[in-house]
Amino acid sequence: MGKLIPRSFERIRSGEQIQPPTFTNVAAAVAAGVTAAKFPRRIIYLSAGGTGSVPCLAISDGTNWKQVAIGANAI
Repeated sequence: MGKLIPRSFERIRSGEQIQPPTFTNVAAAVAAGVTAAKFPRRIIYLSAGGTGSVPCLAISDGTNWKQVAIGANAI
């Protein structure tokens, strides 16, 4: 029996754009019920959640949201 491929991988293979859920900051995500404990390994986009209120990604480690800074433009 073949291994099931998660829908997200199918979307990547087909070239679809994957858009993580967007929140202003972690407090807004938590208010919406998106907590780090409920969504381990989840990635979310924070439009003003980074250090200095800049956009960033956040990844749940199962306990806390960990900030991933968005750096310079890709080349």
